Amino acid sequence: MRRFLILGHKATVESDFTLNDLPGAAGRLDVLCRAIGATLFLSHDIRRDVETNLLLQDSVHIRISGELVKRLNPDERSTAALIKHALKALDDASSDEEVQSTPGIFVAQRSLSDVIDGFLRENAEPVVLHEEGEPAETYSFPGNPAFILSDHTEFTETDQVLLADFPRISLGAKALHTSQAITITHYLLDQREQDLNADLVLAHKVWGEPKAQLIITLLEDFDIPVNRMMHVPPSLYPMALDGLAEVRIMVHARDLARARRIIADYFEEPCEE
Repeated sequence: MRRFLILGHKATVESDFTLNDLPGAAGRLDVLCRAIGATLFLSHDIRRDVETNLLLQDSVHIRISGELVKRLNPDERSTAALIKHALKALDDASSDEEVQSTPGIFVAQRSLSDVIDGFLRENAEPVVLHEEGEPAETYSFPGNPAFILSDHTEFTETDQVLLADFPRISLGAKALHTSQAITITHYLLDQREQDLNADLVLAHKVWGEPKAQLIITLLEDFDIPVNRMMHVPPSLYPMALDGLAEVRIMVHARDLARARRIIADYFEEPCEE
């Protein structure tokens, strides 16, 4: 599962806010509504394997399950109405336990420390998204991530202390809107899943390990992941018959055309089946 936690530092925790002024009286609730859309919506569907978490003023935790949520629409006003309903349900709650305000939307009194503890109990691995962090291109995302982002404001000093022990990952040097950062994160994870599940395709085949290694190194210099397939181990090449020492250079389908152009430019026309 993918989890997202957006910290709303100024968003209202009162249920009597007006839907006509989300950027003002509601404390930039519009930012959080856009973030909800970015985490959950596909073109004609909802991401069922995503959980969206809002933490309002370090005191109110709203959790939205992509698997269970109903009546969630792309426009900010209707999303804000669901948040308003959740805050009203919290006002009416008789205990500190999480309550379900509408299908798939849950609300409780929680702090950032509480929410993080909940993630860890679920074996989720928190990852902080911030422009001052390790480049996402070099980071190996965990299998059960919980991405933590701020709203239109910076993390507070208290936030920084609580998040200090978790990886901080950058999507680029420029500060992005929260919803933009979420969209890019989904793209990176979707690509990773596609690569893990997709079969590799043949880019080229050569005879012998030395030449294959030159081509592989070149493709990797162009940020193209490469795998190799050999019919015999390198130690047997001197004794191999024709064809047995064939080395096949395999890439992801999305990289095939570019890999073949690079091989043609630097070595030779690629061999195909």
